[in-house]
Formats: sequence, structure tokens, C-alpha cells
Amino acid sequence: MFTFEEIALQAGKKVRVEGFVATTRIQSKMAFVILQSGASKVQVVSSGAAREQAKALMQHAYAAVEGIVVASAQAPGGFEIQAESIELLSPTIQWPISAGSEIGTRLAWPVARFRERKEALALIVQSEIEMEMTSYLRSQGFIGIHSPKLMGAPSESGSEVFEVKYFGERAYLAQSPQIYKQIAIMAGLGKIYEVGPVFRAEPSFSSRHATEFISFDVELEGVKSEVEIIQLECAMIIAALQQVITRMGPELASHYSKATVPAACHILEFAQAQALLGVSGDESLSAEEERKLGAMMQEQGHELVALTRVPWKQRPFYHMREGESLTRSFELLYRGVEITTGAIREHRYDVLMAQLAEKGLTGKGLEFYLESFKLAAPPHGGFGLGLARLTALFLGLPGIKEATFIHRGPGRLSP
Repeated sequence: MFTFEEIALQAGKKVRVEGFVATTRIQSKMAFVILQSGASKVQVVSSGAAREQAKALMQHAYAAVEGIVVASAQAPGGFEIQAESIELLSPTIQWPISAGSEIGTRLAWPVARFRERKEALALIVQSEIEMEMTSYLRSQGFIGIHSPKLMGAPSESGSEVFEVKYFGERAYLAQSPQIYKQIAIMAGLGKIYEVGPVFRAEPSFSSRHATEFISFDVELEGVKSEVEIIQLECAMIIAALQQVITRMGPELASHYSKATVPAACHILEFAQAQALLGVSGDESLSAEEERKLGAMMQEQGHELVALTRVPWKQRPFYHMREGESLTRSFELLYRGVEITTGAIREHRYDVLMAQLAEKGLTGKGLEFYLESFKLAAPPHGGFGLGLARLTALFLGLPGIKEATFIHRGPGRLSP
């Protein structure tokens, strides 16, 4: 069986192809059928017995065609198949969505949803972004790791954690690979990344939250400033998005006109951002304040904005402190939405333990992590990036649901 891409090389030959039925048009002596597979389409022309067989086809059904490939300037790709036989392999019994279906209905029917090229394209773009970012890091000497997702204690402070049974013990789904990223650095691996699921028990129905999502995490030793980490991440993102545009530009332009590449990253201190917004204090910016700041920055040509010197009150115990009230950490906003939290980590055991106590934490269940710092820890830092958020913002989608294969959120465990 030939793929649609191979058909043009088979002019004058008999082929067999299979695909979903995009359209059928039955005329008095002829029938025209468009079969589709991914982005590829092929026109099938039939007469006689094959025309009668075409009558059994319905939109979205799966069919097989055998026939001769001939040149046709009017057909998709410049070739068509003159059918000798058409076989209905799987009929369409129902079709649950339409062009106007709201996102909840579309999430419930991924099989139907991703038959639409525009919907499938979002997943393809996400795959390409992931591949290009990992390729960029590998070119810089990074290696990939895979850390456990079952833990004996929550991986982050706070209550946003899923508890599960584990052979008579309590276990928790990892909120982040953070602990294991740092262990990898202390083990001497130098530069690492991980792409994998993380779990947050957030009862949020917002357009940018999920209870399970793919996190793209990076950690490296020897960094002296959070600016080094920001520069690494932004260079990685810009290079990846540029490669996606280069490879997929024409098709992206036809479906997602907002898919453009940021020029550079603008660095702004958290207090400076507050001043622009007319707010103060050590609380994090609200989603609305982030959007407002993003709009201000975009007017100046800045789509990627890194907020540095974030207040200590907002940050976990393992972030390096700067004075009494600030940290060596940052948030990266893309088009007014946070996609990353990153920081220089505290690598000094005594300081780390003091910060743990100050946050009101005991470290129970994290002894293996904390004790590792006694074996000597190099200065290090890194970041975590939400892959679906990056994809959604790049394409100009309403939220991460539109950039996720199967979404998990409150009340959504099916499909």
C-alpha cells in the first residue's frame, strides 16, 4: 500500500491507498471522492462499478481504493486515482462535533476533534517545539533524564498534591521533578533536561491550568547569575520556534496567523513591573496584571519578558536568597502569560536548612534530598517550562486545552 506522499511517483501504475473520506460527489456517470490522511489529500475518480461502490461512502468513514495514478492539474497534488474498486473499511455511525462545538464537547471526542487538520496541527507543532528545544539543549551538552513520578513526600511546598496508596504506605504524585533535577546535578551530570508529566491538585478551571501537564525542565551546574539561565531559555525557545516556522510556515500561516517568533527577551525587575502596573507589595502578580504587563511590553516590541528579583515570600525554600526579602529567581512571561519559573538554587547545606525552617517545613520525606547536600553541591540553577502553555501562546490559542491531546482538569477523568 502506498502512502499519499508516494502516489505522485507512481504515475501510470496501479496502487492501493487508504484514508478517511473528506468529501464525496456523486454525478450521473462519475463519482469523485477525496481521501485524506494527515495533511495529505488525494482525489479519486470512479465510474461503472466503482461509482456504485462510492455511493456507500459517507464523510469521515475509512475506505480503501485501488486504481491507476494519472496526472491531473485540478486534483490535490497534481495527481488523481482512477478507481477500479472502492471498499468501505469502517463506516461512520455518528459524528458528535461540528465547527461550532464548544471546547468541552471537543475535549470529550478526541477522535473526532483531531481529524480536523487545524486541531491536529496544534499537537504537531507542540511535538516539533519539544524536539527542537531538546535538540538545542543536546547541542549545548545537555543530557535527558527521567525521574520518578511517585514520591514519599510532596515535591513542592503547599497542598496542591495528589495522594495515592502505595503498598500500605502513602505516596504522592510528583508536582515537579525539581528534587531529582538537583540530585542529578549533585551527582555530577552537569547539564540535564527532562520532559515529562507533573501533577497539581489545583481546583482551577482557568484557561492556563491543568491537573496533569507536560513540564519541560532544565538544570545545570556552574551558573553564577539568573540572567545566564534566562538567556539560555530564551535562546532555546527562539531557536525552536524559528525552526518550526521554517519547516511549517505556509501551513501555519493558513491556520494560525499569530505564530511568529519573538525577537529577544526583555529583562525587568519585579519591582519595576509593579511600578509600571501601579501596584506594590511582595505578593505575586495576578493573571490580569500579567496580561496587562504583557500588553504594555508588546507595545514596545517585547513578547518575552523575564521578571527578576522576585520576593522571597513567593518562592520555595530551595531558591537562593538575595538579601532579606528577594531571591535570585525569575518568571518568564510570553505574551502576558507566565510560562516559566526559574532560579539559582541554594547549594549551601546550612543555609538551605535554615530556609527550610523559616518556611515552616520539616523536610520529612525529603531526607534523601537534603542529605545529598552534605556530599558537596555545586552552584546550580534551572527552570521549568509549561509545554502546552508555550504552544498555545505561540499559536494564539485561547488556552492550554486547545494545545493538549487529552486534557486533565477538575472533574475531567474521561476520556
